[in-house]
This record gives sequence, structure tokens and C-alpha cells, in this order.
Amino acid sequence: MAMVKHEIIDFSIRKMPFLKIVIPYGVGIAISQILSWNAVRYSVLCTILILTIVCFVTAFFLRERNVFRRMYVLMFYCFSFLIGIWQIVSELPNLKQTHFSRYVSSQLEGIIVDEPVVRQKTIRFPLSVRNLIEKDRYVAAEGKIMVTVLRDSLRDQAFKYGDHIAISNTVNAIDPPYNPEEFDYKAYLQNRNIWYQSLVQKDDYVFLGGNSGNRIISFALRLREKLVSKFNIFIKNDEAYNVAIALIFGSRSQLDATTLEAFTNTGTIHVLSVSGLHVGLVFGLLTFCLGWIDRFPFGRAIRCNIILLCVWAYVILTGMAPPILRAGIMISFFLLSIWIGRKQNALNTLAASAFFILLFEPKYLFDIGFQLSYLAIVGILILYPILKSFYKPSSKYLNWVVEYSYVSLAAQLFTMPAVLYYFGQFPTYFLFGNLFIALPSTIIMYVGLGLSMIPFDTVNIYLGAILDHIIGFSLEGLKWLDRLPMAVVKGISWNLLQILLAFLMLSFLINALNYRNKKALMGAGVAFFILSSLVSLQVIEKMNYRGIAIYNLRSALGVASIHNGNVVLFSSLDSLNHSTLRYSVLPHLRQYAREEDIKFYTIPSDQQHNYVLSTANKKILVLEHKLSGSDLEDIDAVLWRKNNYNVIAEIESRTHPSFFLFDGSNSDKTLSKIKSQLGENNNSGYFLKNNFAYVWEE
Repeated sequence: MAMVKHEIIDFSIRKMPFLKIVIPYGVGIAISQILSWNAVRYSVLCTILILTIVCFVTAFFLRERNVFRRMYVLMFYCFSFLIGIWQIVSELPNLKQTHFSRYVSSQLEGIIVDEPVVRQKTIRFPLSVRNLIEKDRYVAAEGKIMVTVLRDSLRDQAFKYGDHIAISNTVNAIDPPYNPEEFDYKAYLQNRNIWYQSLVQKDDYVFLGGNSGNRIISFALRLREKLVSKFNIFIKNDEAYNVAIALIFGSRSQLDATTLEAFTNTGTIHVLSVSGLHVGLVFGLLTFCLGWIDRFPFGRAIRCNIILLCVWAYVILTGMAPPILRAGIMISFFLLSIWIGRKQNALNTLAASAFFILLFEPKYLFDIGFQLSYLAIVGILILYPILKSFYKPSSKYLNWVVEYSYVSLAAQLFTMPAVLYYFGQFPTYFLFGNLFIALPSTIIMYVGLGLSMIPFDTVNIYLGAILDHIIGFSLEGLKWLDRLPMAVVKGISWNLLQILLAFLMLSFLINALNYRNKKALMGAGVAFFILSSLVSLQVIEKMNYRGIAIYNLRSALGVASIHNGNVVLFSSLDSLNHSTLRYSVLPHLRQYAREEDIKFYTIPSDQQHNYVLSTANKKILVLEHKLSGSDLEDIDAVLWRKNNYNVIAEIESRTHPSFFLFDGSNSDKTLSKIKSQLGENNNSGYFLKNNFAYVWEE
């Protein structure tokens, strides 16, 4: 008697061959980041890889025998795993003989390999090194540098993708994060194979020529610049213009912080990142407009090729970010299946797109956009059909709302663990925000594409006005949602164990719903209980935490007292909204109190003062000039600032602190002098400059 299948989705691994390739390959890429590598270990890796290839080829030709068939499969997985490791390790600067960091050079030459980001005071871009000058000789070299050029108000500085420039060798290693929960900019750049950075003054660079980059990308960027200038003419409202070019072309550099925060806090930031949604809209428009071609001989092939060409033109035009590359590859497979008349497996197609992206850019695996994009699509492909099978309303309009809610819920559930881990916040009203922005963003996309392509100014004036009104309406709605109570929960700090438990719970839940499996449902319940317990313990620990944090803000001062959910911050910066505090301090303090509940006290920084910071039960003497007057009692620590002329032994005898701290407002010369004064008693001093923040737990 035949077995009757009750599952909604068929997860048979035989129907997803690319999944069997991408899993060991991705694990290899991930493992490569955990281990440390040197020349000896790299040689061992290459030897094992060569032996694996030999065994694989041998087993392939002898695969008719059962033992060699198994060996062939095993060697295939081993090869996928090892090649993932090798691709990452082979790019490490300490293993590349021609990397520029291995030379002592006075000048570096290279090509700008991405669009420069222009700020008020700086211009930043990655430079791919091609040559260098070492001891008056020209040497070919390679490697990437993140270059920051200080802008000169008296000089017109314009850099473009593909420009060939020479810079003075002022290259430095990238600093790690120096404060708790601070964004790891070093890891961010290393995941783009950039290990060094350079701050360039106005006279430290020379322009050598242009148009040295990829011709297709150069053409796409010039076309995008032309289209963006067209939007600037016909969209009168600056905020609407910035949102339009972000949504349609993926350019978010001009968006102000308030607008970005509204999208982030409502869970709709994905709308501003050109992704599968946008490519899907382009694909849908082209499919609708070109359907008539199928009536002609070879019409289907012609239509598929035209759509494929247009989709990839849009992918290149918008910068080829991982989400849009994924969408472009998936649509390419879909069009190929239509062309040859073969049904495809969506999960296999998704795995294939991931494999081809990682094959050319393996470090995309660590890109947050790549991870969130694939998690969202996996959620939609798996959970949406399951949710739809449980309830589907008969009303056409209600069905649209319910289906979009299913899509939004599926994507949010699968991306939530990663969002909590990377960003530490959760948008409470994400479902309403996504429903609110869904229809407007579709209209904005289609009207914007019309504005891009239509050459008639009379029509474009009306299209620009439509975009003005729709974007204005959407922004007001999102800002209203953002102002609602508890619109976003911040200060969440998940670890890898909690991430794994969350995905384990989702796996059990999908298994239970798809196969009507009670044991799987119990497994989901157990995983949820363990996860909830860990989160509850973490919350209780944060509520009962007591400590003091002295942050590394370079020359600025930042001292926080955390006591049972009450947070007080002292700083020489003018406001809690100062960019330095929001970047380096608030990610840590949000774990213990809401931002609006943090008590903030500004300390004047224009002159040198001595003052005592009294926290819950500690006293910190901030020392900025010569200490005079009577001795101070009950001083727990001394924070030494601004190259003051005090003597360590004298201050120690008058205040009797437990230890001294020396921050970045002191010069290297002063710190060297202090170290000599401390002598063998170095344990009583902590140097914040180029060091991690001092966290003093009670």
C-alpha cells in the first residue's frame, strides 16, 4: 500500500543538489575565520587540498566500484570544504608575497574600486594598490586600503570610480573597537579584504588618470549619476528626493539620520536597500510589458533574453550588493527554466545563487546584508506556504492583506535572531510598518522607473510631483509609527548560543507544522523554554548590574555609572545625541536603561579643571591641571587628562586612589613620562589610549 504524503513542502535533499555543495563550502569559509594562519599552516592546507583532489579524481574514474563511489562522494564534500578555507586564507596579507604591506615604500599607486562616499569633511573610498615605490624603484604590488581624504574648502576635490591616483604611504592598521558593544569597523573592512587604512591630507595625493576601472561598472555608474541628476530636477522636496534615489538606485549616503531612524525603528529599512523586492518589481513590469512577444516564433526565448538583459543591467546599475545579486541569479535560473520548460525547486535555486555569489566573493558570507537577505527569502519560501495552508480568506482584498502579513511575518521570524545579534534592537510594529509601506513602495518604484526612462519633461513634472506626495505620505506614516510607545526595543544583547537556540526552535516548529509532528512541536517548546530562560537570566543580570565604565573616546571624556538599572553618564561632549556617544557609548548603555532614562551631565571642555565625579558609591578625581589645596579623601580612582603637570607620587600620597587611568587627551610624550614615573608599579595604572575601555564591576 502506497504511503500518502501529508507534508506541505518537500524537503528531499535529492531535489536540492546545490544545497549539498554550498553547505560544506560555507562551513569551510566560516572555519577559516576561526583559525589563525601562518606560512607553515598554509602549506599544510595546500598539501591536503592537493591530496584531496588526487583522491577525488582517482575515485571518479573508479566510481563503478562501491567503495570508490563512496570515496568519490566523501572527497567531493572534503574538496568543497577545503576550497572554502583556501579561498579565504590565500587572500591574507601575511601570506601574499606581493602585498604592499610587505614593502617599505614611500608612495602607493592604485585604482579607486568603489564609489567614493562624500561627507562634509571627508571623502572615503577603497583603493586597490597596483604599484609602489621602494628605494627609488617601481614595484608591482597588490592589496586594498580604505583611504580617507580630508576635504579642502578652497579646492575642488572630485574622486570617481576607476580613478588612478598616487598617495603618500601613511598607511596604518585598522583599530579594533575600544568600547563595549561598539561596532567592529576592523572586522567590517577585513570582510572586504581591506586590512589597512590611510588618512590623506590635501597635498598627499596626485591624480594620475581616470577610467581605469571595469568599463561596464563605470558606464553603469555614469548612467546612474545622470538619472539621479534627473530626479533632482523633478523632485522638489529634498527628503523625498533622497528616499527616492535610495529606494530605486540603492544610494543611501544622502539620507539624514532622522529618516533612517524612522525606517530602522519600524522594521522597514529593507525598503531603502535595493534587494529582491526591487528586482522582482522590475521583473514583473518587464514580464507584463513583453508578454506579447510569445506569439512570435522563438518568442519565449527572445522575451527571456530581453528580460535577463534588463534585470542584470538594473543589478549593475544599483551597485551589485549581495541581496540584489541573489535576486538577479535566482531570476536568471527562473528564466532559464521557463525557456527550457523545466520546473525548478526554489530552495535549490536559492542555494545555487548563494554558491555562485560565494564562489566569486567568499567573504560575502560574513556580510550582514547577505545573511539577512538569504534568511528572509528562506523564511518566505518555507514558512509562507505553511501559513497559507492554515488560513486563506475568500475575500480578494482581505486575502492580499493576509498574504502580505504572512510574507512579512515569515521574513521577520527568520531574520529576527540575526537582527537581535547584530543590531540589538527589535521593531515592535514591524508588521504594521511593512503593511503601511508595501503599496506605496511599489508605486514609488514603478513611478521612479517611469521617471528614469521617459524623455518628456512635461510627463516627468507630473511623475516627480506624484513621487513627492507618495513619499511624503509614507514618511509621515512611518514617523507616526516611530513615535508610538515602545516602537522599538533597544539594548538587546544576544550571543551565539541564543542564536543557535532560536534557529533550532524554528527548525522544530517548521518540522511540526509541515509534517504534523507532535514530537517536533515538543522540541520547539523545549528550545523556546531554554531560550526564554537564558534571556530572562540575562535581563535579571542586567537589571542588577553595578559598575563604572570609563570609555575610550580619544581626547574626549566619557564616564558612566550603572547601578541597578539607573545610568548616569558624564561627558565632555555636548549632548547625548553627539555622534561619538551614539557610536561608542550608547550601544553599551542601552543594555541597562532606555535612552530617554539615561541621566546626562556635560563637563566643560574648553578649559582645564579638576573635579570629582561622584557615582553610586565611588569617587573619581578627574585631573586636568596642577592639584592645589587640601588633600582629597575617599578617592577611588584618578583619571589623568590633558598633559597636566602633576607628579604621580605626589597625587598618590594626597588622594590614595586604588589606581590611575590615563586617557587619549594625553600626548605620547606625556604617557611615556608617566610610565617611567610608575616604574615597577605599572599595575596601578591603566592606559586608555589605543586600549579597551576600563570597565569597573562592583
